[in-house]
Amino acid sequence: MMRAVDADKRKHGVKEEAARHYIDIDDYSDGISPCGWREGCERYSEDTLRSRGILPWSIERVYNQLVVEMSNCGARDSSAASLSRVLRLLADLGHYIGDAHVPLHTTSNYNGQFTGQIGIHALWETHVYETSRPYWSGKKIEALYISDIRNWIWSRIMSSNSDVEVVLQMEKAVRERVDAPNVWGYRTRGRTLSLIPTPEFCKEYNDSLDGMVEERFYLAAEGIASVWYSAWVDAGAPDLENDLIKPKKGNLMNELTHFLRARFPNQKEHVEEDPNLH
Repeated sequence: MMRAVDADKRKHGVKEEAARHYIDIDDYSDGISPCGWREGCERYSEDTLRSRGILPWSIERVYNQLVVEMSNCGARDSSAASLSRVLRLLADLGHYIGDAHVPLHTTSNYNGQFTGQIGIHALWETHVYETSRPYWSGKKIEALYISDIRNWIWSRIMSSNSDVEVVLQMEKAVRERVDAPNVWGYRTRGRTLSLIPTPEFCKEYNDSLDGMVEERFYLAAEGIASVWYSAWVDAGAPDLENDLIKPKKGNLMNELTHFLRARFPNQKEHVEEDPNLH
C-alpha cells in the first residue's frame, strides 16, 4: 500500500511517533507480561513506558480505532473521507505489525551500538532482504481470525525478541571469520554513492541465520492479513465498498472487501502461543 511508510515519515515530524515503533524488552529486568495501556502505566508509569517504547500498545490502539472506523463505515458513513481513514489505519497497523516481527525493534541494542555492531539494524532489515528476496520460494499465507488481539501482539513481540541474541551473535561470527568476505562496499543508486554491506557479506550472514529473515517476513505478512481480517470481523463484517475511492489500478477498498468476504464463510481462529511462556 502506498501509505504503508507514512508511520515512518511521521517519526521525523511527530514527537511521539518514534516510540510507537519499538519496545525495549530487555529494559524490563523482571520481565513484562501482556497488559493494557492503563495497567502498564500503573505498573511502570507512563514516562517509563514511553521511554522504553510503546509498540504493543500502539498496535492495540490502532486496531481498536480500525474496528470503530470500519463499524462506522458499515453503519452510517461510507463517505470517501471515512473510507480514507480506514485506509490510513490499515496502513499504520500493517507498519507497526511489521516492526513487531523485526527482532531489533524489541531491544535497547537496536543498532548494535552496545556491542560494536553499528549498522546491524539496516543490515538485517534492509540489506539482507534486498539481496536474498529474489531467491525466496513463494509461500501462501492465510488470514485467520484472532480472538485475543492483545495476547497475539505480545506473543509475536516476544517471539521476535527471542531471536535478538542470534541476530547479534551470527553477525559477529561471520564478520570475525578468517575467510570472511569484505563487509562494506560502495553502491550507486541514481546519483548517490553509498557505503553499504556487500552482497557477499549479506549472503553469508543470511545463511548463518538459517532463513530467519524470510521466515519473519512471511510471519509478518500472515499477521497483517489476520489482524486486518479480525478487525473487520469485530466491526461486524461491514460492507466497505465505495466507488468514491478509485486508485489508478482499481478500487482498493472494494478489492479488500472481496478478500474479507471470501474469508468469512470459512472462518478459522488463530491459535497463538502464550507469551508468558517465553
